[in-house]
Amino acid sequence: MKHVNPSRRLSVLLALAAVTGFTACGGGGGAASSPDMTAGSGGNSTPASNSTPPANDAFAAPPVQPSLAQPALSLPTAVANGSTVALECGRTYRGTLDLRGKTGVTVTTAGTCGKAVISPGQAIEGWTRHQGNIYSAPLEFVPAQLIVDGQPQALAHWPNRAQGWATADATSATSLRHALPSADLAGATLVFRPYDWAIESRSITGYANGTLSLAAGGNPNHDGYPLEGRPPFYVEGKLWMLDEPGEWVAAGGRVYVWTADGQSPQGRAWASPASHGINAANSHGVRIEGIAIYGAADGVHGADADGLQLRDVDIANSSGNGIMNSGGSGLQVDGGTVRNSRHDAIAVKWGGGKERISNVRIDSSGTIGMPVNAHAAINLTGGNGAVVSNNTVTRSGYIGIRTFRDSVVSGNLVDGACLTLTDCGGIFNSARDGLPLNARIEGNTIRNVGVGQRLAWAIYLGDGANGLTVADNTIAGNGNGMQIYDGHHIAVTNNRFSASTQAHIQLVETVGGRIHDNRVTGNTFTASTEETYRFSSDGGSAYLPGFVVAGNNRYLSKAPVFANYNGDPLSYPQWQQRSGQDASSTFGTP
Repeated sequence: MKHVNPSRRLSVLLALAAVTGFTACGGGGGAASSPDMTAGSGGNSTPASNSTPPANDAFAAPPVQPSLAQPALSLPTAVANGSTVALECGRTYRGTLDLRGKTGVTVTTAGTCGKAVISPGQAIEGWTRHQGNIYSAPLEFVPAQLIVDGQPQALAHWPNRAQGWATADATSATSLRHALPSADLAGATLVFRPYDWAIESRSITGYANGTLSLAAGGNPNHDGYPLEGRPPFYVEGKLWMLDEPGEWVAAGGRVYVWTADGQSPQGRAWASPASHGINAANSHGVRIEGIAIYGAADGVHGADADGLQLRDVDIANSSGNGIMNSGGSGLQVDGGTVRNSRHDAIAVKWGGGKERISNVRIDSSGTIGMPVNAHAAINLTGGNGAVVSNNTVTRSGYIGIRTFRDSVVSGNLVDGACLTLTDCGGIFNSARDGLPLNARIEGNTIRNVGVGQRLAWAIYLGDGANGLTVADNTIAGNGNGMQIYDGHHIAVTNNRFSASTQAHIQLVETVGGRIHDNRVTGNTFTASTEETYRFSSDGGSAYLPGFVVAGNNRYLSKAPVFANYNGDPLSYPQWQQRSGQDASSTFGTP
């Protein structure tokens, strides 16, 4: 099942009228990426990895890593239903624990000398200098990733980081035209960006006369958007592309790497195949507690699993996702950490329902290596009844937390999101089916989301979202504070907004009359240069007074414009007059 972009609105990209002295950008996004996109114009175009940690980083300590002090142990096979798999404390187990279709199995660590670690990978020895700063070693399997000093390395790519993305000259469904510096491309991968909010990949089958021939379909962690137009792209996976520190590639039964410090990786390199740590697909009531999983494809692969439970589990350096439970239901994750996931940390992309995600620390999902597709650090796309509480989510490539109907998102810290993709939110919900969401977003702190972007919001309520309460949140230092897109019956109460780059609250309407019955009451807004409100309707300004009922708010602003009203810059008194709101509110300077 394909991921649905949170606000797919290509034909209705809003364009507020330009007004001298302030930015009048549109509300939505979703437009196809242009070759010259920059972070300030709605996208992060420069390939980036290892983003700068946000303030109060919760991940100062390194993740649990495999121990090399003793030989790796073998995982048990033919695990019986209802049994307990007790792994020795402090030991590393190589391979995949196969729990497919199992019922009532418990996996845990026996003893108190440290968590048992499961990894399908192994330490790589026998390094010799290949040339310059590039070292190589023999490898008996095809690696999906190489980890040095606990940090996944970027697969060798062209162009290099200094150039960023290249731009296609032309494309078809199965080809891309551009002159590349080498014809050795068969077996490499094309990665392209069809939209600001999506990245795709295709396998390269050949190259001739300046044209890449491509296989149909791509990585299942991507979404299958078509190749068309002149998208930004890069290619990866060939030895000739290895030309800067922090890169690796496999070729001819060997692995090659240029480490960040230019030194030999001997004694500090770990390679993993595209294998899961625990495969619990189609299982029922499997419980995993007190262990660590390192360098797997999915740390825990639980597709179509019901009642999957994880408690105090540490998952690091997944080349796919930390925890995958698409098609399942009743996922419970309590405590533990998920860091350095190539795509999502916790993902239920279809199916789902009744998830409980609490007290988990998540760092760097969708930001490892070159830019790649990601949906959300906690991605609960379509299930009902999720509760996501008291988690710390830092450095997300796309959305921080995404839920759906009858959900509660409370007490979480989202610090740094939208670092790779844009048209994005720190916390996101939407109602594409038009039905009430009956959801709450309350008591969260959201900061450093999409800083410098115009299409990023701390809280993003898209596609006709309705029936939500947004209460008691602290929203500070984001590209924008909050967006309501064609939404109605939303209560925004007792929140604290400050230090948005552009606007604190933005309401965007594509057809007159879609936004109505929203309440903005009891909030505190502190502004220095940003607008407090940005309202727009493609139906015209006559619809704007019906957007919200606002009162009992406290406004502290020294910005030259208080509200952007379909392109008209308004002072606070003008806002009160035009909107008919905030008679009971107060206004002053910070």
